[in-house]
Amino acid sequence: MPRIRVGRHPGTAMLTATYVLLTLSIEQKKERHFISRLLQHVQSIARKPQEIDPVFIESQLNELTRFAEARHQRKVEACLMPAVRNASRDAGPLLADLESLSRLGNAMLRAVRKCLRRAMRRSATQGKFLCRTIDLYCHNLLKRLDKEEQELLPLAQRVISSDDWFEIGSMFLVQDQKEARLDAALPLRQQSGFYQIAQGA
Repeated sequence: MPRIRVGRHPGTAMLTATYVLLTLSIEQKKERHFISRLLQHVQSIARKPQEIDPVFIESQLNELTRFAEARHQRKVEACLMPAVRNASRDAGPLLADLESLSRLGNAMLRAVRKCLRRAMRRSATQGKFLCRTIDLYCHNLLKRLDKEEQELLPLAQRVISSDDWFEIGSMFLVQDQKEARLDAALPLRQQSGFYQIAQGA
C-alpha cells in the first residue's frame, strides 16, 4: 500500500486518513449494493415491461440517488477531490474524467426521471426505454466507483498532506452529523427501507 505523506502529527494524521478512506470504502460497498438491487429488479421486469410498477421503481431510485449522489459523491467531490487537485499537478486528467462521469450521470438521471413520468401510462414501449435508461445510469455509477477505488484513492494516499487529512476528516464529520439529522427527520417507513438496503438486507 502506498505511504501517506505526513507532517507534524504522523500518528494522528495516519488515523485521520484511515478514517476517511475507510468511510469512503464502506460507502462504496453500500452504493454497489444499492445499484445491484435496482439492476436486478429492472432486469427481472424488462421481459414484461407492461407489468412495470413505476412508483416502486421511483422509490428504489430515490433511495439509490439519496445515498450515491447526495451522500457519498458529495464527500468525494467537495472534500477529497479539491485536496487531491491542490496536492498534485498530475491529477488533472483523472479529476476531469470523474467530473465528466458525474455530469453524464446527472444527465442520465434526468432522463430516467423523465422516462418514469412517461412510464406512468403503463406503455410497454416506455417501460422498455425506462429499463434501458436505468441500466445506463447504474453502469455509469459503477464506472465512477471503479475510478474512485482504483485511481483516486491510491493517488490521495500518495499526495495528500497530514494537514489536509485533518481538514478532510473534519469535513466528513460535519457532513455525517448533517446526514444523521436528515435521517432522523425521515418518515419511519423510509428510514427502515433505507437502512435495510444499506445493510444488505
